[in-house]
Amino acid sequence: MKSLKLIGIALFLTTPAFAANSDACSASSSASDVHVTLALDTDHAVFQAGEIIPLSLSFTSTIPHRYHLTNRSYDRSGRLMIDQFCLEPQAPDPLTSYFQYEGFFGGGLFNYEELGAAPFTTHADLNEYHALAPGHYRLYAISNRVSRPSEGKEQESSPEVNEPLRSNAIEFDVKPASRAWQHAQLAEVMQQLATPAPPANSSAVKSYTDVTRNAARRLRFLNTKDSTKALAELFSGRDSEQPHAWDFAFGLYGSPHRQLAIESMHQQIAHPDHAITPDFLELLVKLEIDTDPAWDTSEPSADLATGETTQTLWQRRRAHETELLKPLTEETMAALPRKTARARALTALGLLTSRTLAPAETRPLRSELIASWNDLPRNTRDNLIQFQWAYIFGHGGDSEATREMLPILMPLVAAPPQPSSDFYPTPSRDAALRHIYEIDPDIALPILLRDLRDPRTGPSLELIKLLPPGEIAAVIPAAADRIARSEARPLDYTLIDRYADTSVLPSMQAVFEQDLGKWSCAPQAAMLRYFLRVAPEYGAAQVSASLHARNETFCYRMLLQELGDQLPHAETIAIEALNDSDPEVTLDALVALNRWGTSEAEAPLWARLDRLHQEWANRVDDLHTSTGDETEGSRAVALEQDLVTALAGGPGWLCTPDKLIRLRDLTLTSGRRRQVQSWIDTYKQGPPMINPMWSPDQETTFSLLQSSQLTADQLTAKLAMFPRGTRIEWQFWQPGQISPPVSIEKQDAAFERQRAAAEEHGVTLIKSNYPSQ
Repeated sequence: MKSLKLIGIALFLTTPAFAANSDACSASSSASDVHVTLALDTDHAVFQAGEIIPLSLSFTSTIPHRYHLTNRSYDRSGRLMIDQFCLEPQAPDPLTSYFQYEGFFGGGLFNYEELGAAPFTTHADLNEYHALAPGHYRLYAISNRVSRPSEGKEQESSPEVNEPLRSNAIEFDVKPASRAWQHAQLAEVMQQLATPAPPANSSAVKSYTDVTRNAARRLRFLNTKDSTKALAELFSGRDSEQPHAWDFAFGLYGSPHRQLAIESMHQQIAHPDHAITPDFLELLVKLEIDTDPAWDTSEPSADLATGETTQTLWQRRRAHETELLKPLTEETMAALPRKTARARALTALGLLTSRTLAPAETRPLRSELIASWNDLPRNTRDNLIQFQWAYIFGHGGDSEATREMLPILMPLVAAPPQPSSDFYPTPSRDAALRHIYEIDPDIALPILLRDLRDPRTGPSLELIKLLPPGEIAAVIPAAADRIARSEARPLDYTLIDRYADTSVLPSMQAVFEQDLGKWSCAPQAAMLRYFLRVAPEYGAAQVSASLHARNETFCYRMLLQELGDQLPHAETIAIEALNDSDPEVTLDALVALNRWGTSEAEAPLWARLDRLHQEWANRVDDLHTSTGDETEGSRAVALEQDLVTALAGGPGWLCTPDKLIRLRDLTLTSGRRRQVQSWIDTYKQGPPMINPMWSPDQETTFSLLQSSQLTADQLTAKLAMFPRGTRIEWQFWQPGQISPPVSIEKQDAAFERQRAAAEEHGVTLIKSNYPSQ
């Protein structure tokens, strides 16, 4: 068995996620040479009601290297739905309504495993999917984990073919649980969950985590009145860094004692030691709505599963959630003064991040949060400084409240930053220093200068940009000297890259040429960008030399894309690399040209696609992705994908509908053809949309039609390419719609800059989702 590759996926669903089709259990195995075997993962087949029923699924194939399996064990939505567990008689899903109406992030990290004779086994708890009353059951599974590369005409539909598998059937019994057993189970799991955690660096951490996770799941599925009360006492919120919070939340949601769960959670709002977070209140609201007969959709009508009726109902439900949330927030506000230490701090933070309070209500809460800062968990404090600052103080924020944070922020930056093994200093320290600068630049500047001159490390590039140009220029000679003496800190290369002038060019040339082809990737890229910026011809020569020095490192495989905005000075090299003998270099050139290519690159890209089309037009059946070793066909698929992406979205030209039609006709794989056709269809659907990608510590980028990651200057140039009279919408984000939030003032400033530039070329920008609308 072979582990193939690590993949991360994330999908944001903004509409209801309805339960899987009930017909899924009627499926049969679609292949005879791959099998799945279902078994009870325990030595008995009789279970008490509320006892976990563990299962195993073992996958094998009689043909090696043909099939691969995703080994996913979790999903960010809270439940993995890749396997269906089919019961006779049927048993209800305890979380049907939760997944029916939740918009959520789904996905996760996983590997592909190549199947063979040796079984690959996954595990699941049946209780996750079904609430089991006493009785005799027959169970089988339908798994969608296995797939294979498509072949021949199959590629018209997809490069991958999913092979649904139906397992054998097993039987087991569930008997009524005795009160004594239920009490013993509850006592044991509560004792395990109350055990203090070992030190973070202790060898006992894994064992402790395994024990407490198992205890949380046992508590979740016990489904007694006492276990329901215990879940309400334990749950604070999935956003409060609480271990096993998903199990506590789903235990409350799936409890058969729904009204008791609601009453118990209401009681916890007033409990002095219970932290109340937005997640806690939102779960309570969902429980209340699902208990209300007026919102019962357990038997949806035929038109409820699709179409506008569902969307309208979902929006109306969201509005009702907001209505119910307001009195709960007020109840929590009233209980805050009686909260103790950690619970008080976390509750104040929760209220501030709930985004349901008026500005006048948030001011005393900010003071409360600051006063109880040291009672917050360490990770919570770091996350607040790094990611949630705008929720609490806004952009620029309340000057009085932010100034109150100075005594908290200053100790974080008192000592110089610790040396880092890469180019990125400690993020939370950087964020703290940035906030100090926002509060009072006169306080922050001396700290920044001290860090900048520290010979071991230094501030991030985003912080350096805050410094006066003269102060930056003053440290360049020392940075160049350390590079020449092989004593450089990572920041020194960044300083040379971004800020050095020609005064240090001779020394940098000498040191670079001395180790040509032997440099580590990040320092090499920084030096090449510097050369291209101050001495373009010399820089291009060194790019070419470095690209052809391939024996010492593998940096040549990403060299061109790492040139960044200096690529235009070496664009001819990237164009030549489109025909390099090494496929990795060709793909690198495509990525670079897609991101930074000028109009000079468009024609060579079309020529390369024409050549690929001619080479493979009579061998389309050999074009498919490979799950094992790379093949000539799989490399051609990757090349076509990157060529299509570059031609459709490159910053130096506009891929109009007529060009997209040509692109579609030259594309050989069905998946890419469908993608290009979707772009053609987009042109017919009304004005295109500009989507700004806001980031608290990076430059804003923009997407427009097929182009993504456009800089502000690239967007300006792209807008000038559209025909006069074109109307383009601009996506605004209102408070609460993105995280971290971005002020309307900041969004307006970016919009106005582009609007004025576009207007000069007869292009009109239109505000979309603007608050006044």
